[in-house]
Amino acid sequence: MGKPSLILAALAADALPGLHFVQVQNLTRDDAAVAVELLTTDEGRLILLKSPLDSLANTDLGTEVRALQVLKNVSLPFAISSYLGKTSAKAIRNALAFEYVPGTPADITRLRLDDPLVSSIGQAISAIHAIPSTVVSDAGLPEYQPAERVRTLVAEFDRAMDTGKVHPDLLERWQTALFDVNLFKYRPTVIHGYLRSDFLLTEGDLVVGVTEWGQLSVDDPALDLAFFYNEASAETAEALILAYEGSTRADSNIRQRAQLHYELTHATYLLEALAREDEAEIEEAISAITWLHERLVAGELPSLKPTEFASSAQEVIVPISQAASFTAPVTIVTESIEVVDLAQAAPQAATSEAEPKKDEDEVF
Repeated sequence: MGKPSLILAALAADALPGLHFVQVQNLTRDDAAVAVELLTTDEGRLILLKSPLDSLANTDLGTEVRALQVLKNVSLPFAISSYLGKTSAKAIRNALAFEYVPGTPADITRLRLDDPLVSSIGQAISAIHAIPSTVVSDAGLPEYQPAERVRTLVAEFDRAMDTGKVHPDLLERWQTALFDVNLFKYRPTVIHGYLRSDFLLTEGDLVVGVTEWGQLSVDDPALDLAFFYNEASAETAEALILAYEGSTRADSNIRQRAQLHYELTHATYLLEALAREDEAEIEEAISAITWLHERLVAGELPSLKPTEFASSAQEVIVPISQAASFTAPVTIVTESIEVVDLAQAAPQAATSEAEPKKDEDEVF
């Protein structure tokens, strides 16, 4: 192993003393805020080593530790990881070790409409949403009521509007949807919070694992369906939504909200790019928003009107020269939100003889 691999092996050995690592594979995505390495022990055991690259990733990893502790006692139709330990304070880098979950990342861009995996994906997501909300909220993880979610979305809308880089037609579409209280009549459920197809691990026609639980919360279930519209064709997204609806009692407007959440991710990306002052990302974000507007003008975007008021007529686009802000600054209550401090997240999964092993339930 080269020098970087030796460093990673040393970090893993610090987090999990007693194990010997013989192979390291870099699994870090280009856009990731967490460095991920797959390590193999001399006995063939696979361990994921995650190291945060920024403060937000640090928080998400802390939440993932808490989430996995909560979910370990929940019966799910797929495998999840388990938290094993973390590097000590003397380590050169902060890193956490997790059990590796085997499986092939799903790719919904390649799904056929009659693919059995479509049904399995719908069932897997509905199983997450069926977890009792108290399991998550009682653990101190985030919980958002519909009014709080709307305020958060509206605040982001206002910021996007203020950039002057979003077409008025899109602003009006989003504003109209956000104003419609009927669209946000739903029961919050447990959600994964950051689903994308490569976090769904498959074997054949089945989802056998789900990863990346750093944003587990109680919130709008439509948030977990938005990636359908981001990654798949309209026809495939519709099939996936149908599979989900066939596995749970979904509210009548979950599709419209999932579409809205997807569209607003374009605004989110623009705001993040502007904050980073990355010209290439800003140009990419503007291009994506322009493409979205072109789809709107071409009548290719589905209506966001609540089902009970939707009509079969094509949505009429009335351009506006400007869209006035319609909200006050948003304050989100966070008193009940408890996030793991990685500096004190947990004892090491395995310790030396001088330091007896602690019960992992004592971590929190």
